[in-house]
Amino acid sequence: MTFDTIHQTLGIAAPLVAIVGVIIALFQLHAQNRLRQMDTVMRMYVTFGQESFLHHFDRVMNCNYDEYETFKKKASENDNVSLMVVSVFFENMGLLYKRKLASLELLDDLLSGPIIAAWRKVKPIWVGRRAEYSQPQWAEWFELLNDDMVERLARLEQKK
Repeated sequence: MTFDTIHQTLGIAAPLVAIVGVIIALFQLHAQNRLRQMDTVMRMYVTFGQESFLHHFDRVMNCNYDEYETFKKKASENDNVSLMVVSVFFENMGLLYKRKLASLELLDDLLSGPIIAAWRKVKPIWVGRRAEYSQPQWAEWFELLNDDMVERLARLEQKK
């Protein structure tokens, strides 16, 4: 092989190596982004297992307020705090989902049951508060997450 042949071969190979390097970097960036998203969700999910959160979650799940008016009349300050703690947690998860920082599949694997059960309990309260204070955006990402989760689970059930 002559020097010119080697020079021509390297001249062709160099751009190809650069292109392959860019493609590999893009795959690595994509994988890194997914890992970062998973890390964000898992950090927030840790809250779900903490004793203080479980206390609030249990309180919300055992409340018997089928209407907002009943909640307004009978709810204690602790009931309100528990409502907010639980709702903010799921609102944040819903926001991550809405912003495509958490997949519905991942949230299904972690929280589908608690999402749906909690929204059933708090929906009448949030619907009432939205109307009373003219704030239709309150708990909107929690509701979106619930609605999309219910739809996903129905689709998965149909496939069985």
